[in-house]
Amino acid sequence: MKKTTKGALAAGAAAVLLMGGAGTLAYWSADADVDGVQVTAGELKIINDNCDGDVWNFDGGEDVADKVYTAGDLIVPGDVLTKECSFEIQATGEHLRAEVELSNPALSGDLASALTLVDSFQVDGVDLDETDITEANDGDVVDVTISVTFNGSSDNTTQTLSGALSAFEIGLTQVHD
Repeated sequence: MKKTTKGALAAGAAAVLLMGGAGTLAYWSADADVDGVQVTAGELKIINDNCDGDVWNFDGGEDVADKVYTAGDLIVPGDVLTKECSFEIQATGEHLRAEVELSNPALSGDLASALTLVDSFQVDGVDLDETDITEANDGDVVDVTISVTFNGSSDNTTQTLSGALSAFEIGLTQVHD
């Protein structure tokens, strides 16, 4: 091997060694320790609910106020069937925000187009908006009113038709803004 070839190889090897081996350069660096943290999750639950059961009441405009609707009762245009129930909120956690809603209620059958479903949720007589629930509501009781109204302007084509409100759930869903 020639001296110039050996010299070139030696110069290349020296350059690689000076660069740190794999083509990297060494830069100054520093670091600091950061402590970890232990975390525990809060919770969001419905407890002490009395919303099960099949008690629906006719509107108070009847001769007998709050007459209980039973299977086989026939409704007429303008009738309102109402279910009232309540539940307690268990809500713990910093910055908790949740919404309350009916999950998957569905009107079906030939009479469905003449029926309207309305729900409302209140705490101490005050309506809850979509995301009003926070950790401050822990222990509050929510009063729920669900109504099915037979449209008062329904015509003769709705006579003897049937409709149904499917089973559904009342749910609290945590949201994060």
